[in-house]
Amino acid sequence: MRRCLLPFCLVALLFLAATAILRPLSAAGASMPQGMTPGDGAGLAAATRADIPVDIAAWLALMPELATAPAPPWLKVGARLTYHVMSAAGEGDTTASGESMVQYDVVSLDAATVLVTAGVHVIGSGGMLGAVRDTGFIVGVPGVGDAWMNPEALAKAERHAGQNLSIAHVPANMGGVARQAVRFEYVQGTARSVSVFDETTGILLYRIQAEGDADTPKRGSLISNFVSMRQLAPAWTGGTTPAWAAVNALLKYEGAMTVNIGYGTPGPPLAVAMVGRITHSAPAGVCVKWETYLSGRKTEERYSLSSSAIPSGGVFLPQAALSALKAGQVLDTDPITGITVSVAQTSLNVDGKQLLVLIHEGQSFRRLYGYDRQSGMLAYFGETSQDGVSTVQVQLRLTGFSGR
Repeated sequence: MRRCLLPFCLVALLFLAATAILRPLSAAGASMPQGMTPGDGAGLAAATRADIPVDIAAWLALMPELATAPAPPWLKVGARLTYHVMSAAGEGDTTASGESMVQYDVVSLDAATVLVTAGVHVIGSGGMLGAVRDTGFIVGVPGVGDAWMNPEALAKAERHAGQNLSIAHVPANMGGVARQAVRFEYVQGTARSVSVFDETTGILLYRIQAEGDADTPKRGSLISNFVSMRQLAPAWTGGTTPAWAAVNALLKYEGAMTVNIGYGTPGPPLAVAMVGRITHSAPAGVCVKWETYLSGRKTEERYSLSSSAIPSGGVFLPQAALSALKAGQVLDTDPITGITVSVAQTSLNVDGKQLLVLIHEGQSFRRLYGYDRQSGMLAYFGETSQDGVSTVQVQLRLTGFSGR
């Protein structure tokens, strides 16, 4: 599955145990009936695209009409879907072994492909949301994605029911409002998946993915419930990827991470280096492959998506943003997570350059993204995050860049 991970999530080292159970919404093996007989024509061609995740390919194989179906009217750049995701020990168990808020942001949309980023906020003790972690980007098509399906296709979906797949029109709840929905239930061996889509909007309302012995309660389940959908107000218009952000451009960031566990003296700073190579570049944004080194040891390889349309904390700001953004301007405040994105009142001086700084701030974290005012290149990243009594601080500076 083409899911890429944000480079600046070093604090995830502290949360590894908590997040191991929080799989992506569509990652379970029973998310769709991959054993069904594929359709033909456009549906089969789309289903075999190399960049399409396996679960989206399964929808396209089952319902070929989705390959050429248009996007629902609400599916536009800047649309944000929020879900409450719970992992439970067994199906029917209401005691969460892990909870999070997951937000999908649409960052690119054309006639063939939709790109959506996914940010995860782990819900900690007392209901406090942890620092957002970008679990990457998801490739879909206008007619179907991780959290939507074309409404016209849904209206006639029951004709695709089969031996292991039941499809029914049912009543449902969408944000406290009674709605008509379409329910897909697929069972294969010890795996079961239920997906419920709103019949009018095509938005995913509910999903459960469970695995375990067929004769006993499921051993584990992942439950996703729709919370809200809104359109982010554009912070700028006409943004496009800068010329320097071409394929094979290389960026190197170096700095340190300090961890204070709340007892005694904070540990010594750990040297951090991150090397990013742009693997794909288009006017709507770039994909970056990152290698992270902690105290000289390579710890991970991940990917991130930088958008030219929204302030996502990527490796660049487009010229349109550099011209439009004003000191102290509040770009967005999310009503669900409380995270605020704003422009700093004052510039940040790094290596003699005055950087334009975007601030992403929530209940338990504060991040600073400093951009060169001429090129739009990310030149500085800083974060302070809190988890109980523990505090993590990270600072990184751009120390190297090479073009193609």
